[in-house]
Amino acid sequence: MANLYVKAVPPADLNRNTEWFMYPGVWTTYILILFFSWLLVLSIFGCSPGMAWTVVNLAHFLVLI
Repeated sequence: MANLYVKAVPPADLNRNTEWFMYPGVWTTYILILFFSWLLVLSIFGCSPGMAWTVVNLAHFLVLI
């Protein structure tokens, strides 16, 4: 029987600055940092969970600028 699947070669990585995104555990660590920063804002300021999430989102936006 003939091989029905195409064997594609992955494209060359043109942007070497982004390859660290694929390391194991990077996304888990990122989500944990966001979660613990939310808990920190929630415990320090004593605000509602929604307001703490808003503060974390705004701080995240300012860090990424």
